[in-house]
Amino acid sequence: MSSPAPPTTARGEKRPLILQAATEVFAEQGFAAVTVAEIAERAGIGKGTVYEYFSSKEELLFAVFEWMNEAIFERIRGLLDEGGTARDRLRRLLELGAEFTAEQIDMQAVVLDFWAASRGTRSEERYNRSCLVTFRGYRGVLAEVVRDGQRAGELRAEVDAEAVAIMLLAAMDGLGVQIFFDREIDPRTTVAAFGEVVLAGLEVRR
Repeated sequence: MSSPAPPTTARGEKRPLILQAATEVFAEQGFAAVTVAEIAERAGIGKGTVYEYFSSKEELLFAVFEWMNEAIFERIRGLLDEGGTARDRLRRLLELGAEFTAEQIDMQAVVLDFWAASRGTRSEERYNRSCLVTFRGYRGVLAEVVRDGQRAGELRAEVDAEAVAIMLLAAMDGLGVQIFFDREIDPRTTVAAFGEVVLAGLEVRR
Protein backbone atom coordinates (compact mmCIF):
# COMPACT_ATOMS: atom_id res chain seq x y z
CA MET A 1 0.00 0.00 0.00
CA SER A 2 1.19 3.51 -0.77
CA SER A 3 0.90 6.08 2.00
CA PRO A 4 1.38 9.84 1.72
CA ALA A 5 4.96 11.02 1.79
CA PRO A 6 5.82 12.48 5.19
CA PRO A 7 5.92 16.28 5.06
CA THR A 8 9.08 18.23 5.75
CA THR A 9 9.15 19.15 9.43
CA ALA A 10 11.34 20.86 11.95
CA ARG A 11 14.30 18.99 13.42
CA GLY A 12 13.17 16.36 15.92
CA GLU A 13 9.56 16.29 14.72
CA LYS A 14 8.34 12.68 14.88
CA ARG A 15 4.66 13.09 14.06
CA PRO A 16 4.89 12.34 10.30
CA LEU A 17 7.05 9.28 10.99
CA ILE A 18 4.46 7.96 13.43
CA LEU A 19 1.61 8.59 10.97
CA GLN A 20 3.39 6.79 8.15
CA ALA A 21 4.27 3.84 10.39
CA ALA A 22 0.71 3.64 11.75
CA THR A 23 -0.76 3.70 8.23
CA GLU A 24 1.42 0.77 7.18
CA VAL A 25 0.83 -1.33 10.31
CA PHE A 26 -2.93 -0.67 10.42
CA ALA A 27 -3.21 -1.77 6.78
CA GLU A 28 -1.14 -4.91 7.33
CA GLN A 29 -2.69 -6.15 10.59
CA GLY A 30 -5.97 -4.31 11.15
CA PHE A 31 -6.82 -1.68 13.74
CA ALA A 32 -7.86 -4.07 16.51
CA ALA A 33 -4.74 -6.24 16.34
CA VAL A 34 -2.15 -3.46 16.29
CA THR A 35 -0.47 -2.18 19.45
CA VAL A 36 1.10 1.21 19.99
CA ALA A 37 4.38 -0.59 20.66
CA GLU A 38 4.30 -2.11 17.16
CA ILE A 39 3.68 1.29 15.62
CA ALA A 40 6.59 2.74 17.59
CA GLU A 41 8.86 -0.09 16.49
CA ARG A 42 7.95 0.47 12.82
CA ALA A 43 8.65 4.19 13.23
CA GLY A 44 11.99 3.48 14.91
CA ILE A 45 11.10 5.33 18.11
CA GLY A 46 10.12 4.49 21.68
CA LYS A 47 6.53 3.77 22.67
CA GLY A 48 6.52 6.77 24.99
CA THR A 49 7.32 9.06 22.07
CA VAL A 50 4.08 8.04 20.34
CA TYR A 51 2.13 9.18 23.39
CA GLU A 52 3.86 12.54 23.26
CA TYR A 53 1.96 13.15 20.03
CA PHE A 54 -1.19 11.03 20.36
CA SER A 55 -3.18 10.23 23.47
CA SER A 56 -4.37 6.80 22.27
CA LYS A 57 -4.45 4.36 19.37
CA GLU A 58 -7.90 5.72 18.47
CA GLU A 59 -6.55 9.27 18.35
CA LEU A 60 -3.76 8.08 16.08
CA LEU A 61 -6.19 6.44 13.67
CA PHE A 62 -8.20 9.66 13.38
CA ALA A 63 -4.95 11.46 12.60
CA VAL A 64 -4.11 8.89 9.93
CA PHE A 65 -7.50 9.43 8.26
CA GLU A 66 -7.06 13.20 8.32
CA TRP A 67 -3.51 12.94 7.00
CA MET A 68 -4.49 10.65 4.14
CA ASN A 69 -7.50 12.77 3.20
CA GLU A 70 -5.43 15.94 3.16
CA ALA A 71 -2.95 14.23 0.83
CA ILE A 72 -5.85 13.22 -1.44
CA PHE A 73 -7.32 16.72 -1.48
CA GLU A 74 -3.91 18.15 -2.32
CA ARG A 75 -3.76 15.90 -5.37
CA ILE A 76 -7.34 16.83 -6.30
CA ARG A 77 -6.53 20.53 -6.08
CA GLY A 78 -3.51 20.01 -8.32
CA LEU A 79 -5.65 18.15 -10.83
CA LEU A 80 -8.32 20.87 -10.92
CA ASP A 81 -5.67 23.55 -11.35
CA GLU A 82 -4.81 21.94 -14.70
CA GLY A 83 -8.12 23.30 -16.03
CA GLY A 84 -9.85 21.89 -19.09
CA THR A 85 -13.49 21.18 -19.85
CA ALA A 86 -15.84 19.79 -17.24
CA ARG A 87 -15.70 16.44 -19.04
CA ASP A 88 -11.90 16.46 -18.88
CA ARG A 89 -11.90 17.31 -15.17
CA LEU A 90 -14.52 14.70 -14.29
CA ARG A 91 -12.64 12.06 -16.22
CA ARG A 92 -9.38 12.95 -14.46
CA LEU A 93 -11.12 12.94 -11.08
CA LEU A 94 -12.46 9.45 -11.75
CA GLU A 95 -9.01 8.29 -12.86
CA LEU A 96 -7.56 9.74 -9.68
CA GLY A 97 -10.24 7.91 -7.68
CA ALA A 98 -9.15 4.66 -9.32
CA GLU A 99 -5.54 5.40 -8.34
CA PHE A 100 -6.56 6.05 -4.72
CA THR A 101 -8.55 2.82 -4.66
CA ALA A 102 -5.57 0.84 -5.93
CA GLU A 103 -3.10 2.52 -3.56
CA GLN A 104 -5.19 2.36 -0.39
CA ILE A 105 -7.17 -0.83 -0.82
CA ASP A 106 -5.84 -2.43 2.37
CA MET A 107 -7.18 0.49 4.41
CA GLN A 108 -10.74 -0.64 3.62
CA ALA A 109 -10.51 -3.25 6.36
CA VAL A 110 -9.11 -0.72 8.81
CA VAL A 111 -12.04 1.62 8.21
CA LEU A 112 -14.52 -1.20 8.77
CA ASP A 113 -12.62 -2.41 11.84
CA PHE A 114 -12.64 1.02 13.39
CA TRP A 115 -16.28 1.68 12.59
CA ALA A 116 -17.21 -1.58 14.33
CA ALA A 117 -14.93 -0.86 17.29
CA SER A 118 -16.31 2.66 17.73
CA ARG A 119 -19.97 1.66 17.74
CA GLY A 120 -21.53 2.53 21.10
CA THR A 121 -18.37 4.26 22.33
CA ARG A 122 -17.29 7.86 22.72
CA SER A 123 -15.45 7.53 19.40
CA GLU A 124 -18.60 6.84 17.38
CA GLU A 125 -19.87 10.42 17.15
CA ARG A 126 -16.44 11.72 16.20
CA TYR A 127 -16.00 8.98 13.60
CA ASN A 128 -19.41 9.78 12.09
CA ARG A 129 -18.58 13.51 11.97
CA SER A 130 -15.23 12.80 10.34
CA CYS A 131 -16.85 10.66 7.64
CA LEU A 132 -19.55 13.27 7.04
CA VAL A 133 -17.01 16.06 6.56
CA THR A 134 -14.95 13.87 4.22
CA PHE A 135 -17.93 12.77 2.11
CA ARG A 136 -19.23 16.34 1.82
CA GLY A 137 -15.81 17.55 0.76
CA TYR A 138 -15.49 15.03 -2.07
CA ARG A 139 -19.10 15.52 -3.17
CA GLY A 140 -18.61 19.28 -3.20
CA VAL A 141 -15.71 19.00 -5.61
CA LEU A 142 -17.58 16.69 -7.97
CA ALA A 143 -20.80 18.71 -7.88
CA GLU A 144 -19.01 21.98 -8.59
CA VAL A 145 -17.33 20.52 -11.68
CA VAL A 146 -20.74 19.38 -12.94
CA ARG A 147 -22.17 22.86 -12.29
CA ASP A 148 -19.25 24.42 -14.16
CA GLY A 149 -20.10 22.24 -17.13
CA GLN A 150 -23.76 23.21 -16.90
CA ARG A 151 -22.92 26.92 -16.81
CA ALA A 152 -20.71 26.46 -19.86
CA GLY A 153 -23.47 24.66 -21.74
CA GLU A 154 -21.35 21.53 -21.90
CA LEU A 155 -23.40 19.36 -19.52
CA ARG A 156 -27.17 18.95 -19.33
CA ALA A 157 -28.72 21.77 -17.30
CA GLU A 158 -31.60 19.66 -15.95
CA VAL A 159 -29.26 17.22 -14.20
CA ASP A 160 -29.07 17.42 -10.38
CA ALA A 161 -25.34 18.04 -9.83
CA GLU A 162 -25.45 17.06 -6.16
CA ALA A 163 -27.20 13.76 -6.94
CA VAL A 164 -24.58 12.94 -9.57
CA ALA A 165 -21.80 13.69 -7.07
CA ILE A 166 -23.41 11.48 -4.42
CA MET A 167 -23.70 8.53 -6.79
CA LEU A 168 -20.19 8.95 -8.23
CA LEU A 169 -18.73 8.87 -4.73
CA ALA A 170 -20.93 5.91 -3.80
CA ALA A 171 -19.70 4.04 -6.87
CA MET A 172 -16.05 4.66 -5.99
CA ASP A 173 -16.57 3.61 -2.37
CA GLY A 174 -18.42 0.49 -3.46
CA LEU A 175 -15.63 -0.35 -5.90
CA GLY A 176 -13.13 -0.16 -3.06
CA VAL A 177 -15.12 -2.66 -0.99
CA GLN A 178 -15.46 -5.06 -3.94
CA ILE A 179 -11.76 -4.94 -4.79
CA PHE A 180 -10.82 -5.57 -1.17
CA PHE A 181 -12.50 -8.97 -1.50
CA ASP A 182 -11.78 -9.57 -5.18
CA ARG A 183 -8.29 -8.44 -6.11
CA GLU A 184 -8.75 -9.57 -9.72
CA ILE A 185 -10.79 -6.43 -10.44
CA ASP A 186 -8.72 -3.72 -12.13
CA PRO A 187 -9.91 -0.35 -10.75
CA ARG A 188 -8.43 1.62 -13.62
CA THR A 189 -10.15 -0.18 -16.49
CA THR A 190 -13.35 -0.52 -14.47
CA VAL A 191 -13.52 3.19 -13.68
CA ALA A 192 -12.61 4.14 -17.25
CA ALA A 193 -15.55 2.12 -18.62
CA PHE A 194 -17.92 3.46 -15.95
CA GLY A 195 -16.76 7.03 -16.55
CA GLU A 196 -17.46 6.90 -20.28
CA VAL A 197 -21.05 5.84 -19.62
CA VAL A 198 -21.59 8.55 -17.00
CA LEU A 199 -20.03 11.29 -19.12
CA ALA A 200 -22.04 10.29 -22.18
CA GLY A 201 -25.21 10.62 -20.12
CA LEU A 202 -24.22 14.04 -18.78
CA GLU A 203 -23.16 15.68 -22.02
CA VAL A 204 -25.44 17.96 -24.00
CA ARG A 205 -26.43 16.24 -27.22
CA ARG A 206 -25.54 18.41 -30.18
